[in-house]
Amino acid sequence: MAQSSPTPDVSSGTNIQTSRFLWLIGIFVFSLMLVVGLKMFFSHLYDELGERSANERARLFIGEELVNTLLRIEKDVYQMSTLTSPVAQNRMEAKIREHVSKMRTDLDVLQKGGRVRQVIYLNIEGHDQMVRDVEYRPDPQARGYVMELIEIAPLLDQILEKTQSLRDLLAKRAQLRDNNDSQGLFSLEHEITIYLKHIPPYFFRLNENANRLFFDSSDRLKELERQLAAQTARLKTTEMALVGLIIVLATLAGVVFARQINEANRRLQLAMDEMRAAKEEAERASRTKTDFVSRMSHELRTPMNAILGFAQLLESETLTPEHRDYVGEINRAGAHLLELINKVLDLAKIEAGQMSIEHIAFDLRHTLREVAALVSENAKSKGIDLRFFTAPELPTRVMGDPTRLRQVLINLIGNAEKFTRQGDIDVRIEPVDAGARILFSVRDTGIGMDAATLARLFQPFSQADESTTRQFGGTGLGLKISQDLVHAMGGNIQVESEPGVGSRFWFSLPADPAPGQKHAVAAPPAGASESSVPAATSPPGRAMQGHVLLVEDNRINQIVATSMLTKLGLSYDIASHGGEALQHLREHGYDLILMDMQMPELDGPEATRKIRELEAASAKKRVPIIAMTANALQEDRDLCLASGMDDHIAKPVEMTKLAEILRKWLPSHG
Repeated sequence: MAQSSPTPDVSSGTNIQTSRFLWLIGIFVFSLMLVVGLKMFFSHLYDELGERSANERARLFIGEELVNTLLRIEKDVYQMSTLTSPVAQNRMEAKIREHVSKMRTDLDVLQKGGRVRQVIYLNIEGHDQMVRDVEYRPDPQARGYVMELIEIAPLLDQILEKTQSLRDLLAKRAQLRDNNDSQGLFSLEHEITIYLKHIPPYFFRLNENANRLFFDSSDRLKELERQLAAQTARLKTTEMALVGLIIVLATLAGVVFARQINEANRRLQLAMDEMRAAKEEAERASRTKTDFVSRMSHELRTPMNAILGFAQLLESETLTPEHRDYVGEINRAGAHLLELINKVLDLAKIEAGQMSIEHIAFDLRHTLREVAALVSENAKSKGIDLRFFTAPELPTRVMGDPTRLRQVLINLIGNAEKFTRQGDIDVRIEPVDAGARILFSVRDTGIGMDAATLARLFQPFSQADESTTRQFGGTGLGLKISQDLVHAMGGNIQVESEPGVGSRFWFSLPADPAPGQKHAVAAPPAGASESSVPAATSPPGRAMQGHVLLVEDNRINQIVATSMLTKLGLSYDIASHGGEALQHLREHGYDLILMDMQMPELDGPEATRKIRELEAASAKKRVPIIAMTANALQEDRDLCLASGMDDHIAKPVEMTKLAEILRKWLPSHG
């Protein structure tokens, strides 16, 4: 056999490629998160700069509001001196005190922080006033206006004192007017005029301090905006540089990893190509081996057909006991060789994945009877008590592959018979899993096996040891083939064994009921021996009637087949190939045709197709055509049936099976 090349480690290459791809994704995600983080960081810095600018604008607004409020106070003081009504004077005084209180509040906000409110009165219908609120937080570094604040507060107190003094003078003036004291009124008016002339310096100083506050705020705002603009520009430059650097680094890393991934893909593709080529080479080698085994099977079956055929013919002759023993040994040796051929062929098909499993309706009990008939004689000859136990509720007709089931059971029972010198073998068949599956079990009292033997039990050509092979014989293929067949049918063989005690093999298969299946069928009683299980009967020995056309190119096989036909009481003609068979059919009528597959000039399937065409064209009756060939595979049988044949019998031909098929298809026996 060809030695396969080492299989490339594709999984390792795939893992490396996956790891690199994950690294590439990780770099992308990290770079994205870093860019987002930088954006958030710089956005926070921009927000802080904006807040500083807004806060400085609020400070400027407070300074402006102080100046405007001071102007209102000055205006109200002078206006109050012109009022003559005490009510109006009281209202004006309250207004002045309100303005002073607002200035104190605004000064307090300027020092400690808070909210400054500006109320603008409107002469608009539905809108009496407009309110503007400004929030301010004092800057610990901006302490240049502390002296102005210190000076403004006492001056406001003096303004209130001056306002109160003016209010007293105005009250006195009102009293003098009420008393019609013209001289006193003139003197008081002069005093009020003098008093009012002393008030402007206070307002001048207040305005001076308030304007300094406003100017300082305006100047600081300009400087801050200049600084903020420069700082914002630097931040934007830094941000763009960092983002660009990250993008460049991520791109370079991506390019590096992409190249590595491409290289890994290239290597992986090479490995896949090598693996595919190795697989195709292995499949070609497997097909070659299967074809070789199949061809060898065909070539071996042809001489085996002559050996076993002549041996069967000799058995029907009058022989001495010694000669009859010789013939029996020839039959047994030939049957053993045929069994080996079949096992090697089955193993080759399994390894090539060409083993097909049927799913047809069959009679389970009939199959079990066939198995019992085939294995009982060997058990009797060794003095082994072979017992079949079948459950009463066992279904009769099920879906499955009867041929492969029969093969597995014969292998397991034959294996038990081989390794059991004396004692008994129990074969149990019963439904399990509420009838969903059928359990098949074979227990023997043979030599048993230890744990080491069980571990290698289902390996091809494996037995306990060399001494076991020498003592009991065998190839070690039967259990391996049985395991693969059971697995293909939906089960799994299990085994338990103990040296010197015996072994038990069991498996279960799906119990798919066949259409029209009935469960109430009589079964052999539990514990019945194999003799109580009805065996498949041999065909009756009465002579047949009919004229047969034998289409066979091998001279020895012609002699074997014609001798068997003669023993069965049938007449015959011989054709050496398909073309000659067509000529015979045009000249004579036949009750049945035995057709080989591989022949010169015209092979069996093609000859069959032409025969069916000839029958259809001439309106002749359909003649049964039976393939009798060394091509024993299932696909060979399918090919024969597809070409128009009616049945198939494999070489070496057993005379009893040939008689059974002939009785089935001959018109006088059908």
